[in-house]
Amino acid sequence: MKRRLSLLLMIVLLCVLPSAQADVPQISGSLFSSAKDALVCLASGEYERLVTLLPFSGVAPSATEWQSFAGNFSTLGSGVQTEYAVAYWTGADWCLAVPVATPSSGDVEVMALISADGSTFSGYRYASWSQIQSEYQSASYVTWNEEYVDSEPVIAVD
Repeated sequence: MKRRLSLLLMIVLLCVLPSAQADVPQISGSLFSSAKDALVCLASGEYERLVTLLPFSGVAPSATEWQSFAGNFSTLGSGVQTEYAVAYWTGADWCLAVPVATPSSGDVEVMALISADGSTFSGYRYASWSQIQSEYQSASYVTWNEEYVDSEPVIAVD
């Protein structure tokens, strides 16, 4: 009896899990490269280019709005990294986060872009790396473009 009940429970779970995953749209890889290019444009003051560079589902932010958004950052002028980016499902949409510098500490500034459908952006926000970390650590789905692994060398003595 226990075996039959366990088997039935396993079958029910296998039927339910795929339908739960089907509700989460796949995130497009091109959004990662667009977001990284956008961070470079934001850092170099190319606000007009940002209007057409990012695929927004509705009306894209204006150059003036991008310039105002850039005012949130204090480290944009010192160059930006374009190697690392992470996207995670918040339960309602994807958040694609690109840190301005290598995310080696929680105070690194981040440009976060929001996507409801996984193929276009619907919003953006400023965040710190520690905020992004706490959000993606509790997310069900996390995708790294290039995962950042903070490692310290270990010296082994023979």
